[in-house]
Amino acid sequence: MNYYFLEFQYPRKGFISGGVEFSPELDVNYSYIESNLPINTIAEVTLVSSVKKMDVDFFHTTSFALLVSDSLRLVLEEYISVQFIPTTVRYHNGEIVERKYWVIHNMKKIDCLDFESSEYAGKRLVLNSITNPPRKFAKGVRKVILDSSKIEGADFFKIEYSYIQNPVISERLYNILRGNKMKVNATPVGDFIP
Repeated sequence: MNYYFLEFQYPRKGFISGGVEFSPELDVNYSYIESNLPINTIAEVTLVSSVKKMDVDFFHTTSFALLVSDSLRLVLEEYISVQFIPTTVRYHNGEIVERKYWVIHNMKKIDCLDFESSEYAGKRLVLNSITNPPRKFAKGVRKVILDSSKIEGADFFKIEYSYIQNPVISERLYNILRGNKMKVNATPVGDFIP
């Protein structure tokens, strides 16, 4: 099966991003949390000033919180098990965007990067850490090769032990998203340049 990276940049739009705040306030940086947040958690995102029209179904924040539209959430619920945090998204001027969004939290991470075939900085150190823990993360990735035997049919996930923040989706799920006219930008894994 082929896989795609969901992009944070859109043709003719550029990067879609913003800052996020959670309520209740988090004790640590969001990117370090690997468990579900309290059930009553909500979020608020303020988009960067360059975003003038918010009509995409997927984007991220500066703290790497991933956001999906309500339409995309409804599709994803059939394929993945994650926590969806209700989120108010505002333009830089404070105006609330028309669509409803959700932070997609606690995504599945899979140790599926083919560390031998992929190209990244510090390759020898990372390969050594596989057999001599603690594990090192692949950074400065220039070429991504996935070990599909470790993916086991997953349709939406992040790559563990790498600094790549973009989620990976299966070709099957990507075709479903396109069939539902979701505004997502995706790049085949082999063509992706982080």
